[in-house]
Amino acid sequence: MQKNSVNAFQKKRMKDMIFCLCIIAVPAVQFCIFYVGVNFNSILMAFQKVDIVNNRYVYKMAGLENFETMWFELKHGFELPYAIKNSFIAFIVTVGVGTTLALFFSLYIFKGMAFSKTFRIILFAPSMISAIVTVKMYEGFVETAFPAIFDSLDGSGLLSNLDTQFPTLLFFMVWVGFGTQILMYSGAMNSIDTSIIEAAKLDGANALREFVSIILPLIYPTITTFLVVNLAGFFTNQMHLFSFYANGADPTVSTIGYMLFKRTRKGGIMEYPLLAAYSIAFTLIAAPVTMLGRKFLEKVGPKLE
Repeated sequence: MQKNSVNAFQKKRMKDMIFCLCIIAVPAVQFCIFYVGVNFNSILMAFQKVDIVNNRYVYKMAGLENFETMWFELKHGFELPYAIKNSFIAFIVTVGVGTTLALFFSLYIFKGMAFSKTFRIILFAPSMISAIVTVKMYEGFVETAFPAIFDSLDGSGLLSNLDTQFPTLLFFMVWVGFGTQILMYSGAMNSIDTSIIEAAKLDGANALREFVSIILPLIYPTITTFLVVNLAGFFTNQMHLFSFYANGADPTVSTIGYMLFKRTRKGGIMEYPLLAAYSIAFTLIAAPVTMLGRKFLEKVGPKLE
């Protein structure tokens, strides 16, 4: 009797294990093909070049030739230096201006001040509307309505004028990024136990002390998450350039993410090895910087004690 019970238990356990393996089989295969396989091929491609032999594309080993080309473009190229500078500016503006304003409006909504619900809808609207619709609405305003209101622009739109093009794109990037940040920050604030804030008020804490000593430390993990994500996305941020200009954005407003995406679409298979070399180089920079940045933010951030 006992032996039959043991056998029945082992059979049930085996069936459960087979069921679990079947469940994870599909995502495991997808991970191996679309992540491991693709990244391995990208690493290999960075050390290859493409030749045309008998009307066919043939991959050949090229050593460090692609990395030498990348270094040459960095020193003598026209678009890459602009892309690096603009990506850095976009990161600083997103972290400095975007996060600061998002925290301010999140606190405003959390305190339930006048028109706070209206502000929440207005600021979150770009995240709910289709991206291309938001782009077209913004483009129509800055290209048509804004010049009509301010005659000093001589009828030229903010996106078509090279002097105002990049700041206009920066403003749009910050604006459309408000929604997600405000939703997360205000949600984190709403999860704070009200008794803690009430106790601080009884102890005489003013609004600034309440924010700095109570609210900010309690939502700091959420802030850290967004900062680390922005740091990791330094080399992929396109500033919505493709939505505005497709492949035709001026090189002076290009970012690293837009430059790589545009060259991937336009360059075709002949340029894949060089772009793979770019990806490896940027990954070797982004990975340690992101990890060090996370550790730094965790170390210098406000403590709950």
